[in-house]
Amino acid sequence: MKAKRYSTEFKSSIVALYNEGRTTNSLANEYHLAVQTVTGWVKNLKSIPTALILKIVHFFSIPSTFGMEILSNTKNSRPDYFC
Repeated sequence: MKAKRYSTEFKSSIVALYNEGRTTNSLANEYHLAVQTVTGWVKNLKSIPTALILKIVHFFSIPSTFGMEILSNTKNSRPDYFC
């Protein structure tokens, strides 16, 4: 059986929820994921600030379903570190 692949956006949204205080167990249960999968994503993405991830998603015009209030603040401007 082929392993299921998840988008970077989905992984980032799970990590953002974790950073907001959710546990890996609650996220795994809610999104039907293995706890080890969530833990791995958190380890790989935890060091990247959520705001930076959202700005990158916006800069590359990747649809986002989380953090829309942050994206709306930067809608018409590029982040300084991309200039």
